[in-house]
Amino acid sequence: MEDYVILALFGLLLLRRTYRMTQGVPAGAGRLVVLPAFYVAIYVAELAGTWVASVGTGRMEWTYVAFAADALMLAVGTWLSYRITSQHVHVYQPAVGGPWYYRLRPLLPVLYVVLFFVRAIIGTVVIGIVPFGFPTSAQFDSISTTALVALYVVDALWGLTTGFLIGRSSAVYRAWKNAERSPPAPPAAPPPLPG
Repeated sequence: MEDYVILALFGLLLLRRTYRMTQGVPAGAGRLVVLPAFYVAIYVAELAGTWVASVGTGRMEWTYVAFAADALMLAVGTWLSYRITSQHVHVYQPAVGGPWYYRLRPLLPVLYVVLFFVRAIIGTVVIGIVPFGFPTSAQFDSISTTALVALYVVDALWGLTTGFLIGRSSAVYRAWKNAERSPPAPPAAPPPLPG
């Protein structure tokens, strides 16, 4: 039961952070480097659990292919998000000499949260593992091929959205550093989000 509470709290924290980003949050290395690293660590931990469970089963070859797809989706997500965020991030400084802020649209973080929950639900309902738990080799070997493919597809999509978060943070970090190097501008209110 406590795993489900942790899962719900994690989702609520992510949604709260997403809402705050639409309103404007301070730019800083902690937000733009440490948090994406945390998301990548969660993703890698989930993939490591799949890897360990597949060792010694008849499905190890599937895992190699799935991990290649995961890496590809992570790279594609990073590239796409970087390009999109670079065009839509709003970096501003409310007071001259004060901290820098940025605003974003909520689409990418919300996709991450949705796929995170879909992965947890598939793991719980189809494989029988609790959130943040890892399947055993016996569980992994006994699930149907359809369920295994569904798990791999969701993992690949989760890789895509993890890439979204990496690309987003990289683009915001670059925009923030470029704004710091620019000549000082008059104090600004948060700009409206386009469209």
